Amino acid sequence: MIVSNSTPIINFGRQGKLDILRRCFDKIFIPKSVYDEIMQKKESPEAIILDKSINEKWTIVEDIAINPLLNTMSLGKGEKEAISLALQKKCELLIDDDYAKAYAKILNVESHGSFYVLYLACLKKIIDKEEAKNIFGGMIREGFYVSIELYSRFLELLGK
Repeated sequence: MIVSNSTPIINFGRQGKLDILRRCFDKIFIPKSVYDEIMQKKESPEAIILDKSINEKWTIVEDIAINPLLNTMSLGKGEKEAISLALQKKCELLIDDDYAKAYAKILNVESHGSFYVLYLACLKKIIDKEEAKNIFGGMIREGFYVSIELYSRFLELLGK
C-alpha cells in the first residue's frame, strides 16, 4: 500500500503502465484533490487509466483534512493532501517534487519518486532493465523534467 501524488500517476498513466504501481504496491491511495487534478482532462490517457484502476478497486480515492503543519503557500493542495494522507495511513508516499519531499521528511513520511518505482519494478522482476529505460525515456519525452544527475544515477542503478 502506498499514497500517490498526481505526477507519478500521470507519468505511468501516459505510458500505459499504471499497473506497475499495482504490481509494486498492491493498493494505491490518492487524495480527492489529486483525483480531481488528473480528471480535469477526462480524455487523457492518465485519466482513462486512473478511472479503470478505481473501477478495478486497486486505486482508492479518499477525502483527507490537510495536516495543520502543512499550512504553507509553498505546496499545492494535492501535495498537502497526499502528505497528510500518507501520514494518516502511516505508509510511504509517491511524490516527485523535491520541495514536497522535504515537507514529507519533516513529518517523518518516507517518500519516493517515479524513478524509484521503475527501479523497484526491476528489482521485483515486474519489468526488465530495457523496459525501465524505455518507460523512463517516454516520461522525459512527455515533459517530465529530470536533472542530468538523476538520469545518470538511474542508469547507474539499473546497471548494477
